[in-house]
Amino acid sequence: MKIAIIGVGLIGRERIIALKKISELTHQPIELIAFDTNPESLISVKVEYNIKITNDFNKILSENPDWIFICTPHYVAKDIVLKSFGSSANILLEKPFGCNIQECDEILTAKPVSSKLYIGFNYRFFDGIAMAINDIKNGRFGKLISVNLLLGHGNSPGMEKSWKLDPIRCGGGCLIDPGIHILDLILQISKGEISICGVKSWSGFWNTGIEEEVHLCFSDDKKTIFNMQVSLNRWRSTFRMEINGTDGYGIVEGRGRSYGPQSYRTGKRWGWQNAKSQIDSENIEIASYDAEDSFLKEMVMLIMPELAERIFNHTIISKPCNSSQGREVMVLLDRCINLIK
Repeated sequence: MKIAIIGVGLIGRERIIALKKISELTHQPIELIAFDTNPESLISVKVEYNIKITNDFNKILSENPDWIFICTPHYVAKDIVLKSFGSSANILLEKPFGCNIQECDEILTAKPVSSKLYIGFNYRFFDGIAMAINDIKNGRFGKLISVNLLLGHGNSPGMEKSWKLDPIRCGGGCLIDPGIHILDLILQISKGEISICGVKSWSGFWNTGIEEEVHLCFSDDKKTIFNMQVSLNRWRSTFRMEINGTDGYGIVEGRGRSYGPQSYRTGKRWGWQNAKSQIDSENIEIASYDAEDSFLKEMVMLIMPELAERIFNHTIISKPCNSSQGREVMVLLDRCINLIK
């Protein structure tokens, strides 16, 4: 199998590491070639990972890769996807699916029928999140009442000069990144049409013309309430997912690295009746998970799904985000953005 990595920044390197691990676990060779416009980054990955490199995109196409993984800044991704359609490769585009719904639809219109296109949403593959969503779908919590989702970080000094806080080059502010992950999870959980019940945004720290913190309330056809908070001004990196149902609840916290290890605990309604307290009655489903394998799991499910059970035993593995699901996320994002303009 031959795979091209376009962009060798943080996420591109995560993909390279995951692919190297897959090859090691399966004893199947994976030939990698990396493209970037930064010569220092290219030399660095060549030395560190012993892979082929090029700064000529036509070279990528001439290699006839089986997969192309696009791990670039948002504002250049669309053009790279369109160029990639010149090959017969399947494509993974890191979230988001374009800078806006217009770019998303332009990509879909140009996509050859023969090419598979997926959007990279690695949050689906965190153990705690995957297990919690599986429990929701299996009715463990009874009728779903509400889901609260909080995701925030504070960037770092000087980030106001980067593309990530530029409303044009990023496509927006906290709603598109990192909020797009939360919108994807809401669509994974919800049933039927999503209604937006309320929205409030705040800006004034970075002052680059983006929304810096957004609070949103949604509901679906089953009347489940979804409360979403995303922020670029959260000085303690935070991920928290709270599920509340008629029979019980689940709480996922952390997502590795600066967010802390991920944990997942569940509780039953009035569990305190059979324990010292409600907290004492809870089940610890995952005590501490470093979340370092989310990219690995996503990659296995993309390129070798038939080997997932053998590699991960009975771990619950989500499915990658296909282009149709990716567009649904962008449609919801567009509706949210239009309400805060």
